[in-house]
Parts: sequence; structure tokens; C-alpha cells
Amino acid sequence: MLKYNLDFTVMKKLFKVIMVMSITLSMANFGFSQEISDEEYSKLKKHPIIGLSPKANIKTAAGFLKGAMGLYKNAVIPEKYMWLMSLAASSAMKCQYCIHANKFNAVKAGANMEEIKTANQVAAQVAYLSTHLYASQMDLEKFKKMIGSMKIDKEGNVTIINE
Repeated sequence: MLKYNLDFTVMKKLFKVIMVMSITLSMANFGFSQEISDEEYSKLKKHPIIGLSPKANIKTAAGFLKGAMGLYKNAVIPEKYMWLMSLAASSAMKCQYCIHANKFNAVKAGANMEEIKTANQVAAQVAYLSTHLYASQMDLEKFKKMIGSMKIDKEGNVTIINE
């Protein structure tokens, strides 16, 4: 039998996070479903990705895709590194569509093959260590003490507590 060291406060916070995510996803999928003209629907459904969405949600899908792509251009992290991070995440998720798109866009943003190989290697290392630590059931508190921890205040300032 597995023993979990989650106290009541952590469970309450986790519950709140799950509730906010559930409500947000429900709003995105249902609350923002909009009436759409046949002409606008006909135009949007021709897009190879947006067109995969149902008619009731196609405007939301189009807005999401536009916002997601805008993040790569407008983030504090340079675009090339955004695509390399996306490539690493795609590799870990084993999404062949994402890998192709993110590798292409990383190169387009200036990444070279050594950077792409490095992103892939980082994804592989994280996957390996994650699997190894999870399967070994290493004590999380012991791990945190070994690595170190930090505190983030309400203004977003980060303080290293122990190294």
C-alpha cells in the first residue's frame, strides 16, 4: 500500500486548482460557444487545424490558436527557445505532429541541429529521471531537501531558501 504525505492544506489547494481548471475548460468549451454564420464557419472549417473543431466551438478554437501562436512572438523568452522548449515537450509527449511543427519552426527561428539534438536530449533525460524517481517512489520531501527549495511571494519575487 502506498503512503501519501499530503496534508489537508495541500489537498484543499489542489482541489481549488482542479476546480478552476474545470470551470475554465467548461467555459472554453461551452460557455463561449457562439452563434456563427454559415459564411464564417465555411471559412474557418477550411483551416487544417481549426477545422477539426465542432461548429459550436470553432471560433474559440481559432482564437486559441491565434493566441498560442502569438505567445511565441511576444514572450519574454526569445522565439527560438520557445520552439525548442515546445520541441522537447512534444518529444516527451510523443506527438509526431507537434514534433514536426516545432522542429520546423525552431529551425525557421534560427535553431541549428545541435540545438535541436540538445532539446531532444533534455526531453529524454527528464523522461528517464522522472520515470526512475517515480517508479522508485523516492520520498518527495527528502528530494526537495536534496535539491533545495524556494519561496515565491505575492509580487512574484523568488527567494532561494536552501541550496
